[in-house]
Amino acid sequence: MTSLSQLYDRGGESKHFAEEYVNKAHAGNWALSKDRWTKTVRHIADNVSEFDDISATDARQRAEQLARAQCLLLAQVGRCWACATL
Repeated sequence: MTSLSQLYDRGGESKHFAEEYVNKAHAGNWALSKDRWTKTVRHIADNVSEFDDISATDARQRAEQLARAQCLLLAQVGRCWACATL
């Protein structure tokens, strides 16, 4: 799985996502953000049944794409899925 720090280091849209997720959803707390990012990607990877029929690499990439979309959308309103469900 791509870590939140790796996303930040990529720059561009990936960096923007990491900044939004950390700053808006977790008030700048990188440690909490990293934990919640990991939990979100794992939850999606484990619970989307369509991933059962594709390679592990493709499933991981799609889980990360879905997690980024969900996390960015919620971060824009100051929320985090993983924080709300734990």
